[in-house]
Amino acid sequence: MEERDIVFSACPRDRALPGESFLRPAGPEAAGWPDELADGRLVVEHVADLTLVDGWLASGSGFDAAYGGIASVRVADSTVEAAIALGVMDSPSSGRRVAFAELRLGEDPPVAWDEEVHLGFGTDGGDGGFVASGTPVVPAVAWDDADPASVPADYLEAFYPEGRDDFSTVCVLRGPAGGPADGFLFSSGWGDGGYPTFLGRSADGDVVSVVSYGYVLPWELSGLPGHPPRPQG
Repeated sequence: MEERDIVFSACPRDRALPGESFLRPAGPEAAGWPDELADGRLVVEHVADLTLVDGWLASGSGFDAAYGGIASVRVADSTVEAAIALGVMDSPSSGRRVAFAELRLGEDPPVAWDEEVHLGFGTDGGDGGFVASGTPVVPAVAWDDADPASVPADYLEAFYPEGRDDFSTVCVLRGPAGGPADGFLFSSGWGDGGYPTFLGRSADGDVVSVVSYGYVLPWELSGLPGHPPRPQG
């Protein structure tokens, strides 16, 4: 696939409207809310709408999603528009952390969830990402492994605009210059490690939701309908 210049920008923080996410806001009043997060709330923010061409979706660490060719999984039988939303744990003590990242593919609610191992990711940069393409479009980048200064920093600059390090930007859109976003990157849960992704299926067996789980809150506090996946972590 032809390479194109890719640009990165901070995601908007608009609250998700009905129909944009299966996630639901929650707070300390919810049963089972962790005591250590009693000063925060789970907010649901709409990020963008992505076109999954022929239903293909790829994921990886933030760096791989930003620049590299990563494996993809077909989650729909045809091209579909996916509404992307983040379930962000917003806490004065622990800051903004992505508890759940969702791509909503359908209107029917999920009734069950199963792990898709090829859409999970590991990271030592504290971030992950999804790209809406069977073969992610990557720019021509080159760097010297022995020289950290040579690693492309475009997407890092979007996370930390003007050198800010308050960690308030937890999501970055990526896409071709002058075009719509074709993917997004996000800070992963509590940081480095491995993070699973689950497919939510409707009663008909169709994938209607794809969710990356950040371990910040118990799954049951996400508001996601359907029988939850097996306990993780």
